[in-house]
Amino acid sequence: MTWITSLAHATIGFKRTLKFPLPMMAPKTNVLMVVDGYNVIGARWDVTQGDWEQWRRELIERLCNYSALHQYQTYIIFDAHNRRQPERWETITDQVRVCYTGCGVTADAYIEGFCARHRGRGQRLIVVTSDRLEWLTATGYGAEWLSAPALWQAMAHPPQHHTAKVTAGRVIRGLPPAIQNRLRQWRNEL
Repeated sequence: MTWITSLAHATIGFKRTLKFPLPMMAPKTNVLMVVDGYNVIGARWDVTQGDWEQWRRELIERLCNYSALHQYQTYIIFDAHNRRQPERWETITDQVRVCYTGCGVTADAYIEGFCARHRGRGQRLIVVTSDRLEWLTATGYGAEWLSAPALWQAMAHPPQHHTAKVTAGRVIRGLPPAIQNRLRQWRNEL
């Protein structure tokens, strides 16, 4: 049995045995980003020493800003880390939720289930991890992949905002021409 066949069998078995409910957030965007939290932390800091709680807070804060800038619904998934606690969700903002998986459930397994549930829903799904197997699995479900270092780089260097152009004392904000014409008509009627 090849490793690809083994992966397919593991995936089929996974779908039959594990079910993860997805807490709903207000659908403000068509882009979902799922982040393997500890994997992203490990791409930035030396995880053999340091303050995990501080790293989690910094990652969450930066993802809140990044998600607001790009209008992403973001789910940050953290492994249970050998704790005997049930799955727990925290709503950080309207766009960011954090999941601490239940005992015995890895972030990789949770993210795989997330990808399986969202396949074919017409939503853009971005999975952030540097785990090669998770990357292959996510892209197999039709998700896009972003490496953890690439996410850190994107968060460190956000795109430049477009500023409004001022022409002859008027601000042009890039509205569609039909709307601009209708606004001109209303202004002329006053």
